Amino acid sequence: MKVKFALIYIVAGIAFLAVSLWLFLSGGKSVKATRAKFRLGGIMLTAWSMLSFASCEGVPPMVTCYEPVVECYDVAVVTDIVNVEVKDYGGRKLKPGDVMVITINEPSYQDYHFFIHSGDSQAPVIQEFNCQVPEQCAGSYSFEQVLGPTDFRGAAMISVIATAINGNGEEIARVVSENSIYLEIVG
Repeated sequence: MKVKFALIYIVAGIAFLAVSLWLFLSGGKSVKATRAKFRLGGIMLTAWSMLSFASCEGVPPMVTCYEPVVECYDVAVVTDIVNVEVKDYGGRKLKPGDVMVITINEPSYQDYHFFIHSGDSQAPVIQEFNCQVPEQCAGSYSFEQVLGPTDFRGAAMISVIATAINGNGEEIARVVSENSIYLEIVG
């Protein structure tokens, strides 16, 4: 079927070129050449559409020359975004005894382990604490934590590790935030 329409298209194309040459040589004044050119153009369009239709496959058939280009991307869902703020006056400057409000947006684990380092993530840990997110939590989960007594003053960083038990009963851990949550411990 495809071969038949392809041959019709090729023969009509050759005839269309010949008639176009005839019309060009007559200076565009030949009525017969103009009429023949329009008819051959119609035949070529019909043959092309039949050739396209003959190449359709599937249910419902899709005409291949008119298929839209579709690119699908799997959008990565942003999970486990941790934010820390000082209770009552906001910001990230706090002193020992102040309460931190910690929010986990879109939690994907149940257990989170927090480590407050005196400086960057390689510095000694001055305080650590855990939180457990309820199973039915959707959206965000917030909890409060008091900054314990410490002699350290200056820039501090919180690193977060999330843990879960996989199907084999093994604990898996994922670093949620490394070098991204900074605090300043003052007076």
